[in-house]
Amino acid sequence: MRNLIRQIRARIPTFECRPGCTDCCGVVPWSPWEAARLGDRAALAAAGLEALAERAPERCPFAQSGRCAVYEERPVMCRLFGVVEDLRCPHGCGPQTLLTRAQARAILEDYFRCFNPMRKEESHASSLPCAR
Repeated sequence: MRNLIRQIRARIPTFECRPGCTDCCGVVPWSPWEAARLGDRAALAAAGLEALAERAPERCPFAQSGRCAVYEERPVMCRLFGVVEDLRCPHGCGPQTLLTRAQARAILEDYFRCFNPMRKEESHASSLPCAR
């Protein structure tokens, strides 16, 4: 399954963010599978979320010191931010060619199908912002 997930992630364009920028690191939807991949860091995230709820409820607990503390295992939504026509970077950073809504939706459907192969007709992607 890891190879399949790598193949799906490889379909998502990459780009360089502004150094130290975490402006897009708001409240991020994590699937149970993504959180599980963090192992012990998931518990830290839960504790961080509680603390942040009091002082900065709109921030991701992994946006620390101007970078993502779990960058290699960040959720698919973080990977799509800035590369989809409807999820552009507010600072103009991004790949040369943006994904369309349809391309992003196909990536999300394939991604979530990896974790729930029985749901071929129904997609979890429809509840995510870039899939609307």
